[in-house]
Amino acid sequence: MKHREETTLPLYEYDLISVGGGPAGLISSIGASYLGSRPAIIEHKRLGGDCLWTGCVPSKSLLASSHLSHAMKHAEKLGLQTIVPTENSRTALERMRNIRSKIALHDDPERFRKMGIDPHFGLARFKNPDTLEVEGVGTFKSKRIILATGARPKIPPIEGLDKCGYLTYENIFELEVYPNCIGIIGAGPVGIEMAQIFNRLGSKVVIFEMKNRILNEEDPDVSICMQNILLSEGIQIHLGNQIEKVKADGYKKIIITPNNERFIVDSILLATGREPSINTLNLEAANIDIENGIVRTASTLVTSNKGVWAVGDVNGGPQFTHVAEYSASTAVRNAFLPFAKSIEYSCVPHIIFTDPEISHVGLTSSQAESKGAKTFRVDFEELDRAITDGKTEGFLKISVDRRGKILGSSIIGYRGGELLQPIVLAMKHGLTLPQVADTVFAYPTMGEGLKRTAMSYQKSRLESPLGSILKKCITWLN
Repeated sequence: MKHREETTLPLYEYDLISVGGGPAGLISSIGASYLGSRPAIIEHKRLGGDCLWTGCVPSKSLLASSHLSHAMKHAEKLGLQTIVPTENSRTALERMRNIRSKIALHDDPERFRKMGIDPHFGLARFKNPDTLEVEGVGTFKSKRIILATGARPKIPPIEGLDKCGYLTYENIFELEVYPNCIGIIGAGPVGIEMAQIFNRLGSKVVIFEMKNRILNEEDPDVSICMQNILLSEGIQIHLGNQIEKVKADGYKKIIITPNNERFIVDSILLATGREPSINTLNLEAANIDIENGIVRTASTLVTSNKGVWAVGDVNGGPQFTHVAEYSASTAVRNAFLPFAKSIEYSCVPHIIFTDPEISHVGLTSSQAESKGAKTFRVDFEELDRAITDGKTEGFLKISVDRRGKILGSSIIGYRGGELLQPIVLAMKHGLTLPQVADTVFAYPTMGEGLKRTAMSYQKSRLESPLGSILKKCITWLN
């Protein structure tokens, strides 16, 4: 009787190992290679992460198609002949996949090998505090390990979901055509972006949200404005609506509320949030503490294991690609250099890529005003460029303290994401609204909204006691 020979898998030792090949893992390994070390990436599926395959890239590609479709239907607003496009989500989906494949070339494993980074593929789990095992690949050892495994869809406990079937952001972009009618559970950024995509590409859309407004984390004025826009486009929105259960009826699905209201749809999309993807890592073996399903870290991103840092979506911070990259670069710096640097989220922006775009940084107006701040607002219907472009929906808000320091800003409007960037820069480097007011802005641009907001602040200063004295002095001098 022959005995099977056991295959001994190799032991790999690196200066730094990134567990996860999304934006945070890639930036971690690239940063380590720039510092002259020998890094590796261990990725379960494919390089690029959610952002490339199931998030930013595919959704923004489809948003571009849906926005153009909408503009073609309303060309008369710009004095042109309206064209009703053939609503074919199949071709829009094909374009999206072509774009995704093109951008995926940036994350080709060979590109990283040329940079001195070793990519390995398989499911990693800790064997001990500084050692990982990857089944069928080998054992990996390092004094510096970066956890960058991202997040996964959070599935609510709704009766019948498993039997009925549902979509999430992980599989929605693999459809060949979009359904005639879709029910979206959750009215956060993902749910609202996808609702507008589906609707503008020809699907009937029904949104269900437990809370009393969509985009509950945004400034209330922003949420209301966006809600009115979606309603005007024919999207149904049901707020304060708990879903009791769902069930299949042939090829259809029935969504049932506690009041026994029934909504018949072709597909259900769950947009109910995300949770850290850490359940397969065997963190206990590495002495890494978890709190409420999140890897607990210090402000320097180091975990309870001083040789492991947690970055991106796994540590409870804002779940954005740009935050993942920021936290990754901070963690690598702290892993190799003395005098660890803390991560700081107060000036981190976020954008919802609806039409019009929504963007925010810092405190909301209500949060700022509770601290004694004042908020200044300019409606885009006052801007000449918005009028000429037919993009007058929305507004810009900025909240400042009594010295003009910017505490936060919320925008909904045409190119709202780009409009936010100079405000982020001003906040980061301590520029005040008086300094913004002293800056020359080109005419006619949407950026004049920032200038006008700053001038509103200056005008308010003239209405203060000191301003009244100044005006009296000017009158006396003249």
